[in-house]
Amino acid sequence: MYDTSLPPRTNNYSQAHQVGPEMKRLLVNDTLNSLGERTLWNKLQDWFDLEFVCGDYMTLAAVADKKAVDASLIIRSASWFPPIPASQNVPTIGLLQEILAGKLRAVQDDIINSCTKVVANSQFTRSHYSEHSNVVVIPLSIDFGLFQPGNRTNLQKELNIPDRAVCWVGASQGPEGRVKNFEKFMNIVHRTPDISYVAVFKDEDIKDKPTNLQTFVKLPQDELVKVINACHIGLCTSRIESQHLAGIEMGACGLPMVVPPVGVYWQRTDLPGALIKDGDDWVSAIRATLAKTYDTKEVRDYWYKEFNDDVCKDKWSRLIKEVESGTSGS
Repeated sequence: MYDTSLPPRTNNYSQAHQVGPEMKRLLVNDTLNSLGERTLWNKLQDWFDLEFVCGDYMTLAAVADKKAVDASLIIRSASWFPPIPASQNVPTIGLLQEILAGKLRAVQDDIINSCTKVVANSQFTRSHYSEHSNVVVIPLSIDFGLFQPGNRTNLQKELNIPDRAVCWVGASQGPEGRVKNFEKFMNIVHRTPDISYVAVFKDEDIKDKPTNLQTFVKLPQDELVKVINACHIGLCTSRIESQHLAGIEMGACGLPMVVPPVGVYWQRTDLPGALIKDGDDWVSAIRATLAKTYDTKEVRDYWYKEFNDDVCKDKWSRLIKEVESGTSGS
């Protein structure tokens, strides 16, 4: 494990790091894309003309430190690689998308302490870092131009997906084998042979699939939106999801969701669909949501008002202005 120790940060930025026409803004992460698809990192680079600095996790902080001369701002991941020494002088925003524990959490805490502000992707994520006063919430936005309602009947025929199917998106494998939220999903599938399910795996397919489960693997977004629109409702079975972009994408297509109180669903009381709390029966909630009629436009509008690009960009613009001006509390 690398040494992450740095002196306590201050907001007494030197004159050399004040905003000016010659100043640059750095975006620091190991990659911009995920599985070839655009991410928030791409959006931030486009929105704010950021210079992307990449590298492997063991050397990235040092590489970024050298690049930070005459920088007015650093935006970095709040996980995986240690604090950037230049963050002592250059206003820094960390992007917090992973809820970690153990040694990785200790590194994460050091990173958060080195940042001027840290942006969590949901109130649920922020609640796991309540000891840090510099954490704010700006959720990740999705492409509502791509994810929008389609012709369900035609897509069901095209993809051979049965009517009234339940859509689940996630990973089948983890560092130690099958992940718990996938096991929960499969348990539900086996308990309800009369309900059709569609799983879109981010990693690899499974063997010995039950007859009521259809699977897709590593779909590009233009194919994912077709699968979503062929389904009737969405399902999330995770207990530690930090945001659950897949659920917002399903909502953008007009699908009601059956979800636990994690990620963007945490503390919601008006969710289109069903919120599963401890002791609630998943199968009953799925059946009830399948049986209920939802207005597709109303479901889409519910998610659009919070998670479209314009809203996200505006929040980031105001935060960057605050941080670069030195008016942000630490």
